[in-house]
Formats: sequence, structure tokens, C-alpha cells
Amino acid sequence: MKALKNQSGFTLMELVTVIVILGILAAVAIPKYFDLTDQAEAGACKSNQGAIEAAASVYYAKTALNGGPATFPADLAGMDSLFASGAAPTCPSGGTYTYSSGTGLVTCGTSGHVR
Repeated sequence: MKALKNQSGFTLMELVTVIVILGILAAVAIPKYFDLTDQAEAGACKSNQGAIEAAASVYYAKTALNGGPATFPADLAGMDSLFASGAAPTCPSGGTYTYSSGTGLVTCGTSGHVR
């Protein structure tokens, strides 16, 4: 068998170096990804709280314009018709919203989702 003079390819040391570098990048990138996911969920939750409060304000304005006393809805279920989906939004990370019918303000039970 005839030996080739022009053999090309990577040495074992070059391959190991690339694998080590990729491992280091993965070790740094994965925790950053999870942190961004938590931040995105918190942002979406805060947005949902604002949407619920806006719906409560719309309900308040409708009751005032219809001649009755201006009141906020008694609970979140009373606002379902004001949302395009037919239901109030929920916290993306599974938290529960607490609604104050006296002020129309909404808070989330998940830490880090406070506005």
C-alpha cells in the first residue's frame, strides 16, 4: 500500500482543545440562559398584572358611565369578558394573583414579580 504524502486533518490535541473550549462556553452560557428565562417570566408576570389592573379600570369606568356607582369588580372572574382570551391572564411561572377589589391593584405571590 502506498503512503500518501499530503494527509490532512486535525490532530488529537487540536480536537481536545476545541472540546475543552466548547465545554467552558457551555458552562458559562447555560446559567445565563436560565437567568434570562426567569427575568422573562417576571417581566411577563408584571405585564399581566398591569393588564389586569387596566381591565379593572375599564370596568370601573363602565360602571361610572352607566349611571351606577363607580366600583371595581369584586374578583378577577368579573373581568373575564374584558380580555380577548375570555379569561384573566395567569402568571407564567405558576404564581397566583391577589386582587384588591377596593383599589383594583394586583400582586403576584411569586417572589421577584413585585412591581
